Amino acid sequence: MSFSRFFKLLTALLAILVGVSFAAKVQSGKVNYAVGEVFLHRSGVKQVIKSSDPDMNKLKKAKNVKEGDNIETLLESEVIIGLPDGSSFNVQENTIVAITKLSFEDGENNFITEVKRGSMKFDVQKQANSKSKFKFKTGTATAAIRGTSGFIALSKNHPIASLFEGRLDFINEKRNKTISITGGQTIISYQDDFIVMDLESSGNAKLFAALDSILADTTLSADAIRKAAAEKDKQISKSQNDLKSKIQCDITALPDVVTSPKQTITAKCTEGTHIRIFDNPVRSDGNEIKLDVEWAPSTIGQKKIPLTCFFDGDSANTIQCGLLTTYYAGTTDVADLKGAIPLTITSLTPIEVCDPAMATVEGIFDPSDNNATLTVSLGKYTSQNLVPLSVNGKFSHSIPVSDKDGNWNEKSIHVSYQSAQNGKQEAEIPLKVNKSCKAVNLLPPVVGIYANKCKAILALGQTKGDKAIYTLSVDNVPQKDIYFDTDRKFTDNLVRGTHIYKFHVEDLAGNKVEINKKLECYPPLKTAKIVLAGGSTGETVRLRVPPPPRGLSNTFYRQLSFSVTGLPQNDPDYIKEIKISMPGKTILLRGSDLLSNRIDQQIELTRGKPTTINITVKLKSEEILTAQQPYEVR
Repeated sequence: MSFSRFFKLLTALLAILVGVSFAAKVQSGKVNYAVGEVFLHRSGVKQVIKSSDPDMNKLKKAKNVKEGDNIETLLESEVIIGLPDGSSFNVQENTIVAITKLSFEDGENNFITEVKRGSMKFDVQKQANSKSKFKFKTGTATAAIRGTSGFIALSKNHPIASLFEGRLDFINEKRNKTISITGGQTIISYQDDFIVMDLESSGNAKLFAALDSILADTTLSADAIRKAAAEKDKQISKSQNDLKSKIQCDITALPDVVTSPKQTITAKCTEGTHIRIFDNPVRSDGNEIKLDVEWAPSTIGQKKIPLTCFFDGDSANTIQCGLLTTYYAGTTDVADLKGAIPLTITSLTPIEVCDPAMATVEGIFDPSDNNATLTVSLGKYTSQNLVPLSVNGKFSHSIPVSDKDGNWNEKSIHVSYQSAQNGKQEAEIPLKVNKSCKAVNLLPPVVGIYANKCKAILALGQTKGDKAIYTLSVDNVPQKDIYFDTDRKFTDNLVRGTHIYKFHVEDLAGNKVEINKKLECYPPLKTAKIVLAGGSTGETVRLRVPPPPRGLSNTFYRQLSFSVTGLPQNDPDYIKEIKISMPGKTILLRGSDLLSNRIDQQIELTRGKPTTINITVKLKSEEILTAQQPYEVR
């Protein structure tokens, strides 16, 4: 969000009112929750954060973390660390994280870590100060983020970043190459390149465990990794959706603007739900629950408060069951802010689109200027001025989203407020489109096929921004699956012989297209030839035949035998046709009628007259074989 000069002045005045609290420098994070075996290494000394081993309890207990600390978790262990501005990071099981920078001073927040092993989840507040830096290093890659949630990990020397929402710049330091991903995307540094995938479970800790298992097989290609990840994504997403159907929470929203760094959240959830912000989960009995959240008094700006839930007996399977947003204006009476409330988005972010296929953005703005303009933009679409349509500075606007509307690949919604007296304010809201929903994914993929010389050339279309799986089957036997996320052309080699091919393409929403074709593949056979029985090609066969009785014809019949050799497995299917020509007569044999590569055919000869038999064999490979057999009958 960019603020008007007026609002910047207001912030400066608030800084004076707050006084010395702004000058406070905070250089530690607080241990909010720990389970299992969790240790902190500081200046070569091992401390305990959490341990079930009685001997470990003799060590010093660590209650906070600082620059230079290393955090280590063992199996089935984790620790959640709260940062001064309300951000947090969660060190997952079997992980080592080194904190190389932790400093929060005068709105400039710097937090840099290195994941040496395993996975670390994070939920970072939006940073108003451009000098603030949140960086997570892992292996040969660095992730730079601003207002993002997800995880960063190192698996089998493959750096991984995965986002639930927000934006992240993934930097391959070895190659000096940067790729940006947004909410719903996962990136793996693989060999000398990146694998970027749109996965519904992006940012979920279970996805890292799945990817870690997949990457254990070092023989997998990038396509094989994509395919395996997509299958795991389906399983994790189903589990998440099943959990969402069990848990219902009614969470009381915070005021749009708050002046206290300590807030109490009230929630009422399905009985058996365990809910938490960053600390110990509280079990719901169906009645109202109170949860506290706190940030450093000096960290003025937008705040998001995610709530995490799990159900009885399954603490490993969690969902985000709520997300509250507010603007922390410092410790000044809220009445002093009248007429200067900043543009604030109150919608849960990211804005998720499925069914209905609508993106709805809600928020508040300063209503004191009736001549101000407020617009919401998505892609090429911009709304009319929403100020006259809004009541008491609260707005709501919905935009259709689908592949048919041409905007389903957009990653954010832009809100712009312009006022002569209050200046210009803007907000970017991340958008998460579920492309597996049929209401959003309306257009099926299209496939064009051209077959020639043992190759099928395919053109896959209408998949931009979608994901599709292409399956090739030969004679109803699946041969391979390939995943695509954009339109492309590719070539498949045909199997030798004549076969029934099925070309099947299906997108995320189950829209599909299928083409069935009988195709031939007969490559050149340089070894094929005609071999005559009982003699060599071109040598005259001399026959002595007694003359027929007086009055009968001199014509008689004899069997011509030959073989077409050099065919794979001597299969006559490779023969298109055979012509046997003799004076005044031609015999045509179709390849489809042949049962063997050996041919026995009655031919007509005349006593006392030379006869030449011409044999022409056309192969399905377009080769033509010829042979002659002269006869002389006396």
